[in-house]
Amino acid sequence: MNRILKRTLLSSLVLPFALGAQSASAVLVDNWGYQVSSVFENETATPGTGSLTNTTTALSWGVGPGPQSSVSITDVDETSGLMTNGGFVNGGVFTHTNNILPSEGLALDSFDLTSTLTLTPFAPVPGGSLPASATTFQSFFIETANSAPCVETAGPDCADIFTIGDVTGSTLNEFGNFEFNSSFDFDGYTYTVFLELAGLATLDPLSCAAAGAPSGCVGLVTEESSVNNFQTRFRITAAEIVPEPGTLALLGMGLAGLGLSRRRKAAKA
Repeated sequence: MNRILKRTLLSSLVLPFALGAQSASAVLVDNWGYQVSSVFENETATPGTGSLTNTTTALSWGVGPGPQSSVSITDVDETSGLMTNGGFVNGGVFTHTNNILPSEGLALDSFDLTSTLTLTPFAPVPGGSLPASATTFQSFFIETANSAPCVETAGPDCADIFTIGDVTGSTLNEFGNFEFNSSFDFDGYTYTVFLELAGLATLDPLSCAAAGAPSGCVGLVTEESSVNNFQTRFRITAAEIVPEPGTLALLGMGLAGLGLSRRRKAAKA
């Protein structure tokens, strides 16, 4: 089995950007509808026989007589259920169907995956969908040889390695999983969405090096001859926007001036 180094660009579930407008009376959105939609684009393959097929939501590659390998992600569409300051809800499932490929066959080399999370206020006041923006992570993938010595072992054969090269902005949560977060302002509150992908862990330096990623990288290990599913999930928190002290001082001066103006007018009358 040949060793093939594959570099990919993976776009994470994307989060809404900051909205500048705020209403005079802040209303906390405590229940959101959410939609996750994904698309694979700009895929490339290593030289070899066989084909690389894109069905928009999945990529498959390889050559017969055995089954092909593939990556895919599911979509989610819910009208409500994401509670502010509540628990996690499930997003899409990222799947790597990892099959043994012949040495002469082509393999996936790179691709762009854009997954978009759209939030819609559901309660207490229904509203229109908020716009979204994308975040792109540099990723690395290696389909390893299937005989000892293995860099990573999972099941009877050597495991393949999928890593995120740049985990800037991620933190370990209380469940021991890596979370990525992004914040936006809406109607007097700052909301923060936390995204988690099950299975992400800090890998051994040898595994990072084998995948072409920096030492201390975070990644997934996928078992050969197996369907490897990785659940994404997310939650949202909120904090009321408090005006800065300078803003409060200016507001006080404005109110004081308004009162003085009224008193002067009253005196002339």
